Amino acid sequence: MQFIMLVLLIIGVSVLMVAGFVGISYAFGMHLYRRNGTIAFATERDPCAQCNTDRDWYQTLPSWQQTAITAWWWVNRFQWAAKGCK
Repeated sequence: MQFIMLVLLIIGVSVLMVAGFVGISYAFGMHLYRRNGTIAFATERDPCAQCNTDRDWYQTLPSWQQTAITAWWWVNRFQWAAKGCK
């Protein structure tokens, strides 16, 4: 019984730590994007212009920042994929 409690405690702590790191990564990505991100012009005919602009901005970041905002990047990609952009 104590072994099961110990395993559940370890799993619970691990899940909380992962959730905390993902939350921090997403928040840091939102902060960087609001500060340095670019917005596509409304005159663009391509419906995925903002998606491409986001991708270009992300690729210009240093690798440590790309790693730090991985959660934001995945959420952004899923949102654009749901709209039909690649």
